[in-house]
Amino acid sequence: MGSRGTSDTLSKMEKMLKSISLKNAPTHKIIVGIDYGTTFSGVSFVTTDKSGIDDITIISTWPGDPYGSWKTPTRIAYSVENPKISTNKWGFDVYPKLKSYSWTKLLLDKNAAVGEHDDPSLSCIGGPGMFQLPSFRDAPGVCEDFLHEVYLFVSKMLRQQLTDSTFEKTPMECWITLPAIWSDEAKAATLTAARNAGFGHKPQDEIFTIAEPEAAAIATLKKYAEPGAFNSIKENENILICDCGGGTVDITTYTITRVRPYLTFDELCVGVGGKCGSTHIDRNLHALLSKRFGSAFDNLPFGIKGPGGRFMSSFEMLKRDFGLIDNNDDRDLGPVNLDVPDSEYYDLEDSTVKISYEDMQSLFDPVVDEITSLVGQQVEEAKKKRNATIDRIILVGGFGESSYLNQALADWCKNNGNIILLCPEHPQAAVVQGAALRGLEGIAPRVKHARYHYGFSISKTFREGIDSEDYAYFSQFDEERKLCENRMLWLISKGDEITTGTCITAHIRSDYSPGSNLISKIQLYYCALAEAPEYSTNPRVHRVGSIESTFDADFNFGESSKIRFGDKGDNLTFKSIANGQEAGSANIKFDR
Repeated sequence: MGSRGTSDTLSKMEKMLKSISLKNAPTHKIIVGIDYGTTFSGVSFVTTDKSGIDDITIISTWPGDPYGSWKTPTRIAYSVENPKISTNKWGFDVYPKLKSYSWTKLLLDKNAAVGEHDDPSLSCIGGPGMFQLPSFRDAPGVCEDFLHEVYLFVSKMLRQQLTDSTFEKTPMECWITLPAIWSDEAKAATLTAARNAGFGHKPQDEIFTIAEPEAAAIATLKKYAEPGAFNSIKENENILICDCGGGTVDITTYTITRVRPYLTFDELCVGVGGKCGSTHIDRNLHALLSKRFGSAFDNLPFGIKGPGGRFMSSFEMLKRDFGLIDNNDDRDLGPVNLDVPDSEYYDLEDSTVKISYEDMQSLFDPVVDEITSLVGQQVEEAKKKRNATIDRIILVGGFGESSYLNQALADWCKNNGNIILLCPEHPQAAVVQGAALRGLEGIAPRVKHARYHYGFSISKTFREGIDSEDYAYFSQFDEERKLCENRMLWLISKGDEITTGTCITAHIRSDYSPGSNLISKIQLYYCALAEAPEYSTNPRVHRVGSIESTFDADFNFGESSKIRFGDKGDNLTFKSIANGQEAGSANIKFDR
């Protein structure tokens, strides 16, 4: 009896320990970083049984690329438009003679107001020229199709490394990078495209967005914080991250608050940026050649002069090497057939366009000037708002590899207080590496700053001599109460600090009929000015979209209901709160 009792007890204890062990066993994840770029895109991944930045794999073996590259061209060709291919081609597999689509990312933000530092040619972004779409897909659809091909490729690679079974049952946490200057509509469109492409589609999967300069900061600051690192960072340093990509330039400054035992940093002030990346140089080239050759260039088929063709691939090599060596010789660009027999700028025998050193400067300088202007603006903002000086600038992004840009920024730094300029070994890989590191280690700025004012347009008591009579009306509930419409209620101001737990709550009143479903709508507005205007009719106040809250017919509202926004990631998210608890659903429908 005693022996059997002891055996039973041990058996129970063994089962209990196994149960505890299973309950406490870590649930591993696959962390995936996606840098969906205007010209090139990259992917990184790591599993949560790993421990740090050196364990992150950045994919460098892409279909159609025999050499190995950190990124693949953001380009897709559809089989329905190209009889010579039986399936869609993407990335390096898109060869010059295929009809293909590039730079589609910029079309996601075409509804946003044109910024001070944006390429002026983007004002006609929806028309003919460098930006084209197939007749059967809109911009979000083309982005989704490209990202779907990336998802299939990455999934196949992960299945090979982990086995099909492990891949299927292991949750995936995806971090997709976005320009910090992106509109809320463009952020939402990118996130939706990634979800529809397959990222985050399994029940336990998650997908978040992260600002590109933030991802770059996570990776670069982590490396410079390692013991024994060259140019190691120190506490209280203010470090400006200058992320120069193909379509956009994003600049954000961070203050190092701790280096060891672990790295922490805060945003110093509101960042700046513009759509003035390296594709601006390509558009400058088209403008130059249109001026010199007229219809002979303008009437060339898009497949010959557009992104991905042999002509622009030839120019890509000229861009990459410009400034690398001190060479003032003319450059040959082509081949391209132009009907201009008497032009001094065209070699009829070799079918090449003659580009001088001064021509290259004229293509680069407007873009470089915008970048240095943005850097100067951020340096001034840090001094004005925080009485802080910039200790060093770190240049990242694909365009960050340009020797010409590096030299121009170095000269600017020397003439503006001898600020230290650094460019990591692989500047184009910083963003995608930082995205995966954000998921693996949870590194993120402790404090960020709102880039816009956000609020609602409401009616308030009319102020005689202040408010316009055009906005005046009398309350339907109190005929003697004079009100003013179009007054802004700003819920958060540009520059306000945002931390992990920050959420904004607004009380909303809406009439409803008991026993009927309720859909409550309220317009959300934003403004990028330093000082927020009082009225929603100000031309610099723009509508974000309509927040729609849905409640079932039998829902008990209690005494009050509220809407709050703020969540993990870089996108606007909303929740409906009633009786102190989340209820119904709340989403935003963007104005188009």
